[in-house]
Amino acid sequence: MEENLRWYKEKKLDRLCEVLLDKGYLIHRVFSVKDAQEKILSLLNREQTVALGDSWELMNDEFISKLKEFKFYNRFGEDSEKVKRESLLAEMAIIEGELITEDGQILVVGDYNTSSALFGAENIIVLISENKIVKDLNSGFEKISEHEKYYRMRAEKLQNKNDGLSIGIIENGRKFSKRISLVITTEDTGL
Repeated sequence: MEENLRWYKEKKLDRLCEVLLDKGYLIHRVFSVKDAQEKILSLLNREQTVALGDSWELMNDEFISKLKEFKFYNRFGEDSEKVKRESLLAEMAIIEGELITEDGQILVVGDYNTSSALFGAENIIVLISENKIVKDLNSGFEKISEHEKYYRMRAEKLQNKNDGLSIGIIENGRKFSKRISLVITTEDTGL
């Protein structure tokens, strides 16, 4: 990444992280998606169950293989719907935030188990990146509408039963102290 662009992205993330810390999130900043995967694995506990929501960035063979070293709800085998339903009770949920507002609201888009993780899991790890910052919720909803075909295609590729447009919003991390960890990359992820 070109040095000036990286400096700009880092400054933008500095401002956002001030807001996020005030909202009670645990923050972990990394540069790349590879660094993010390593950080996520370091946050997991081998004694706790782990579920993975819809995420192109995290659904690669190497990362899934490492998750299998934990008590992982592996939804990529047979009977994936049953495993996804069971994973709603996971102690740790790993999801990807599709967008984040300048005020620190995180929009999650995916199958029901991705959005439901916000309510069921004891702890949540959210992958987010600088390129996903939007001004406000309205801007976020507009962007989701613009990319509706992408979400539907992702749902089909992941063999989800619904259209992949279940939307969850994380308002802040204060309600459940130290429950939500954000792993934030400078490198772009997703759309």
